[in-house]
Amino acid sequence: MKKQITRRDFLKGTASLAAVGLLGACASGNSGEQNNTTTDVKWDLESDVVILGAGGSGMCAGIEARKAGATALILEKTDAYGGTSIRSGGIIQASGTRVQKELTNYKDDTGEKHAEYYIQEASGLVDADLVKDMTTNSNSHIEWLESLGLVFTNMSGSAHVNCADESLYADRIHGTDVGAAGMFNAVHDEAVNQGVEIKYNCCADKLIMVDGVVAGVEATLDGNKVNVKANKGVIICTSSFDHNVEMAKRLSPNHYYDLTTQHVVAYPGNTGDGIRMGMEIGADITNLGGVIDLTSRTSAGINRQTPLLPCIFVNSDGVRYQCEDNTYALTSKQRYEEIIRTGKPVYTVFGASSLPYGAMTEDSLKAEADAGTAFVGNTIAELAEKIGVNAKNLERTINIWNEDMATGVDTQYHRQSGLTPITGPYYAFEEGFLNLGAIGGLRINLDTQVLDVNGNAIPNLYAAGMASAGWIGQFYPGSGTALLGCVHFGRKAGKIVASK
Repeated sequence: MKKQITRRDFLKGTASLAAVGLLGACASGNSGEQNNTTTDVKWDLESDVVILGAGGSGMCAGIEARKAGATALILEKTDAYGGTSIRSGGIIQASGTRVQKELTNYKDDTGEKHAEYYIQEASGLVDADLVKDMTTNSNSHIEWLESLGLVFTNMSGSAHVNCADESLYADRIHGTDVGAAGMFNAVHDEAVNQGVEIKYNCCADKLIMVDGVVAGVEATLDGNKVNVKANKGVIICTSSFDHNVEMAKRLSPNHYYDLTTQHVVAYPGNTGDGIRMGMEIGADITNLGGVIDLTSRTSAGINRQTPLLPCIFVNSDGVRYQCEDNTYALTSKQRYEEIIRTGKPVYTVFGASSLPYGAMTEDSLKAEADAGTAFVGNTIAELAEKIGVNAKNLERTINIWNEDMATGVDTQYHRQSGLTPITGPYYAFEEGFLNLGAIGGLRINLDTQVLDVNGNAIPNLYAAGMASAGWIGQFYPGSGTALLGCVHFGRKAGKIVASK
């Protein structure tokens, strides 16, 4: 794990990064251009539908475009397909499916309930029509993936959030035994079978507009500039600015913090190229600021089926500050906010009574303490001194927790799992972040058209997957959401553009 830094160090470091530029972007000279309109273009390549990015959403778009009778060309800046989708958990949310009915107790779940749960998680700060469209059609995407040979063998459910009505909850996360590689190898094979052409090592640099309409893309193919004509439209499927330090600094302080202090495991090719290109011609961006963060040590809130380490999260005052088993991206968001608010670390605190937990034992923690990556104290006061928090506050915090555990009810934050007293010896470590990508991107409508700042569709420009936005709020609402959005909006965009 990268070294944790204080808020002061974090802010101090921003000045030196101002000159970094668009990290990883192919076209370093385009950031100031606002008008790509031209009337005289020599086209080197041509396709009905031109798709930027061969990740999950891009391949899905290509498949549906070909099935609708159009030619489809994917420009992929790296030498491999799959993007972050093929590096993910390979699980997808859906509601009202045959698998859900067979494997869970949620026999009457609906897309409407699913959508309302997402909307409440986002505090209403999403495009409700996009969310409802995505969840209402989620059943069909499971059936489509099954038609590619995938077999869904397991189900799980997102960890709870206090801001959403529990009556809307259901186990909706569909998994297979072959993981993300099996899933997106199958999608890739279907794309090839359908006749989708993929050009690797081909980085889109900017959109080309003719008479106010997106007519194609200027790209770099094996080091050479080429102009690619899109007869029907361009679909941006380049994911978010996951590895672009400068874009993160300007658009998402949380993601910038993760990029500069933590581990970001999204696909290295995700540098925000498509979002940048859209912004150059006036595209609107929305729902920025969130990240897909995991709690790296305790797996807190990963789902409702995974037990939480009996622990509490305390701030630099030795006081508990959140519900530890809320869904993981929410606990991570609140942890980040606490670190920035105080400029000091926060800690996971637990006791010998919590062990063993996975590979974590008293012996392993003592070894970590010797290495300086964990802390141990025979008393609460001894632990408090080692982590630099107020001993009386920490003792009061643990006493309140243990008093609640006598009745099995968390009176402070309404936690649902890991409801066990904490007794010594006592342990602590700094909980890190494992980032799977940034949230936010190009604003789209129900037809996946990219909108300008006035809400008007930019002619012949579309977006899908994590390059698009409006369907995820200020924190990631639970595992399988990103793949649902990638498959849904990718397939939809391919059909719509091909039908023009």
